[in-house]
Amino acid sequence: MKTSNIFDIKRLYLLTRRQVMSNAPVWLIAFGAVAGTLLLISLLVAYLKPENLPGLSGLYYTVMFIGGYVYTSSIFGELHHSQRSYQYLTLPVSTTERLLSSWLLTALLFPLFSVMLMALIVFIANLIMNFTFDVTPFQSVYSSSGWTAIKVYFVTQSVFLLGAAYFRKNNFLKTVLALFVVSVIIQVIIVVTAWILFSPEASSGEGLSLGPQNMSLELENLIMNYIPATARLVFWYLTVPFFLVVTWFSLKERQV
Repeated sequence: MKTSNIFDIKRLYLLTRRQVMSNAPVWLIAFGAVAGTLLLISLLVAYLKPENLPGLSGLYYTVMFIGGYVYTSSIFGELHHSQRSYQYLTLPVSTTERLLSSWLLTALLFPLFSVMLMALIVFIANLIMNFTFDVTPFQSVYSSSGWTAIKVYFVTQSVFLLGAAYFRKNNFLKTVLALFVVSVIIQVIIVVTAWILFSPEASSGEGLSLGPQNMSLELENLIMNYIPATARLVFWYLTVPFFLVVTWFSLKERQV
């Protein structure tokens, strides 16, 4: 049977293994340093204010978000390195496999190992402090809020994956700056629209008859129900596919 030029599971496995093996020392040092710092903080909190221990899960997930975004932003480091890009681009793999390999490492495996590391930190802290809790280490980090945080990371991580492929240098900072600019533009549009619709001054001006007193039930239902529902739909189900497709084209352009 002829091997597909677009996707082959064996090539995907070999590429993923290559990325893991080539970056394993750096990852282990980074994970060790972060885990040691979080363990020290956990022990200090357990010693000084044990009642605040459940609140540490928020710190754990914050570190996971920041570390995941930085890691994702550097996943295509070889592509932007002048001396290593040729070797990376000439690997016998397709653009789809390059994208899937990096996405699996940053969007799936990274949060999985991060949550396991959180549970390990809680377990070690419990052993050192000789505490007996009613919940297991995994239950202390697996909660409804924790699961929501993982889902939010899964979605937002795709933005930084695009930044890793598109920007040549300072990928993380440039992606954050781009997100800031876009968010400011969106907020300005929302504020101006809300002012036009709800401000008495705007509604009383010539040519502007929109205002809360003139809103129909259909318009009110659109603003209060349909727009928020559509925004949630776009965020949870369309963000990842959109950014993955754009990232694919960005990688394809570099390969060509």
